[in-house]
Amino acid sequence: MFSAELFILGFAIATLIFFVSSIIVLASDSTQMTQSITGSLDVQIVDGSGNTVASPGIAFPVKSFAMSHQTSSATLGTASEKLRVTNPSGTTDIWTLSIAATNGATAVWTNGTNSYDFNDPTANAGDGADADSVGGQMTIDPSVGTIAGVGGTSTSNVSKGSIFSFAEGSKDSIDLMSASAGAAKPGQWDLTGVAISQTIPGGQAVGSYSIDMTLTVI
Repeated sequence: MFSAELFILGFAIATLIFFVSSIIVLASDSTQMTQSITGSLDVQIVDGSGNTVASPGIAFPVKSFAMSHQTSSATLGTASEKLRVTNPSGTTDIWTLSIAATNGATAVWTNGTNSYDFNDPTANAGDGADADSVGGQMTIDPSVGTIAGVGGTSTSNVSKGSIFSFAEGSKDSIDLMSASAGAAKPGQWDLTGVAISQTIPGGQAVGSYSIDMTLTVI
């Protein structure tokens, strides 16, 4: 009788050990690994290797002093300063890249003493009924530019903007490039060759003038 009880007890202990061992083995059979990828919709000016340009800029050609108004032209987006839009989202495919004066609609070209406007639609770079007392207007034409997908990104449903001139209060920003429904997501695109022209009032004083512009993608 005693031997039978010992046998039963031993069997129960062995069964328990086997069951616990099985649980331990099963618990160590798998592990969960995690990886986070971060990023947000963004625009950068990059060089030919894709590196961010520390101090990008556009140098308009030198103009001689003139008593009549004149026009100066330049290019936004070159091989060494490409406008690169990055959309890292796997769900959102619609975005728009635009440009506007950093200091808003009342900004002007200035050399620290003298100034001229970038958004006065008055003919012949004259001064109109806006917030300042100077003339001049900037026109941007993205339609002549080139869109290139980066790393094989498709350019389908990604389009260039149309030609527009800044006009204070009615056209304070200009769209350069946009993506509509069906565009690649995620993806990355470069824009180059956007034409810019600026009218300069007649009799504008000599000097080195500048205006800050900001690119925004939303």
